Amino acid sequence: MGQKKQALSELQQMQFDAAFFNGNKEKILGNYDEAINQFKACLYIDETKSAVYYMLADVYYSKGLLIDAEMYAQKAIKLDGLNIWYQLLLAEIYQARKKYTEAGKQHLLLSKRENEAGHLTEAAYLFARGRDYHAAIKTLDRLEKVIGVNEEIIRQKEQIYMAQNKIAKAIKEVQKLIALKPNETRYLGMLADLFMNSNKPTEALKLYDKILELEPGNGYAHFAYADYYNSKNDEASWYKHTLLGMQSSNVEVKTKLAILVNIIANAKMDGHRLKCYELADAFVKGNPQEATAYMVLGDLYVQDKLFKEARSKYERAVELEPNTLVAWQQIIYCSGEMRDNKMLQADCERAIEYFPMEVLFYAYHTIASLQLKEYEKAVKSATKGVELAEGNDEVLIQLYSNLGDANHYLKNDSACYAAYEKALTIDKNNAYALNNYAYFLSLGKTQLEKAEEMSKRSLDLDPGNSSYLDTYGWILFQQKRYELAKEYIEKSLAVSPNSAEVVEHMGDVMFKLNKSEKALEYWNKAKELGSENEMLDRKITEKKYVE
Repeated sequence: MGQKKQALSELQQMQFDAAFFNGNKEKILGNYDEAINQFKACLYIDETKSAVYYMLADVYYSKGLLIDAEMYAQKAIKLDGLNIWYQLLLAEIYQARKKYTEAGKQHLLLSKRENEAGHLTEAAYLFARGRDYHAAIKTLDRLEKVIGVNEEIIRQKEQIYMAQNKIAKAIKEVQKLIALKPNETRYLGMLADLFMNSNKPTEALKLYDKILELEPGNGYAHFAYADYYNSKNDEASWYKHTLLGMQSSNVEVKTKLAILVNIIANAKMDGHRLKCYELADAFVKGNPQEATAYMVLGDLYVQDKLFKEARSKYERAVELEPNTLVAWQQIIYCSGEMRDNKMLQADCERAIEYFPMEVLFYAYHTIASLQLKEYEKAVKSATKGVELAEGNDEVLIQLYSNLGDANHYLKNDSACYAAYEKALTIDKNNAYALNNYAYFLSLGKTQLEKAEEMSKRSLDLDPGNSSYLDTYGWILFQQKRYELAKEYIEKSLAVSPNSAEVVEHMGDVMFKLNKSEKALEYWNKAKELGSENEMLDRKITEKKYVE
């Protein structure tokens, strides 16, 4: 369709204006397909209006239809090449299509009309991204003439030259910065790094020496020296400068962390472990307000099973950054390994304040509460944990089992059995759940056939488990099958000879087998081993089995 040269009639103008208005309205509302229909209706009336092509380009761009967007933007510019907004849109479209050189050229055109430095900066970035390095350097040279020698420009040139392996040219660029500020250690360090990359260590070391004269604690210089001595297999000098680098305060934490983690993982130096601790301590001293530094030191202590020392470092980490999940997890792990249930319970309660949706904290709190015989707390935390553990079968089984244990000790047998039923619904072959459910049924002298079947299944899964052997023996005892019960409880004692509960059970079996003196021996031994069964004293005093 050719361009309409003649003026629009009054009716045509009214139709055009209405369609353009409606198109703009639909575009604002996000109804892009209808907006396109309206703008194309405008073109049917008058195809010479650049604004319509621009609007179509913008709508197609918003829809992600970049080829159409590019076509309409180019048509808009062909009709009105002076409109900055048209050129900006086309540059955006080119960039979205990864046509970086074309986008860069568009910004060069714009730089002649407005915000010269800004458009030159964008053009250089786009040329570099499109790997048109010649155009990028040429643009940066022009930018430098506009705003003068500038660190950011020099850094960009350096990166481009390094990408081309033109190290000599990169060196000349950095030397411009040093000419402006001869004692700026950052610039000296940039140049020293370039000398190292171009295999000129003598020139580099002279610069690092100058840096350390100006700033004795400059960590980057020390780490550079460490790299140099490492390449020379000079371990003593390498370690000296690495230690000084860790103690510095001007090196990024991420950089130190990467260096230290690599050293810890590669045990090559003499006295490796001690030096790892010394370097981690230096990290802490150089960054006393960084939680990461304490985490690294804590992890070293954990690896060496020094849980008290590790926990203190993790505690410092959460003082600095209370919302660090991994630090709380490590605190709780250490408390658990220290077998300090009161501490473990308290740690979980503190952690839950920051992470109320973290199910493992409720699981550990439940375990600690059970060990402390605080069964109401165990029920509460296990119940909350179950709410959060949906989809995590392993944790759910643990929580339901703990819920069953706690309700047993609270004498809520129905709740105990229900919890174990839910655990076994998730995994019918969970040996722990099978054993405990069976044992609690046997203590209640209920469903003994079911208890025996579950106990036998747990033994099939873990035949050498002392607790499971004792449970099966105790169920047999409740079934009055005393000889067979004795056989299994003997097997349990062979594994755990100092279990007060199993020893007491053997005494009970002996009594039923008419071996009263032997029974009394076992009961007395159970007492010595710390049995807390309130009926044991009566057994010993009355010299008979008491339920």
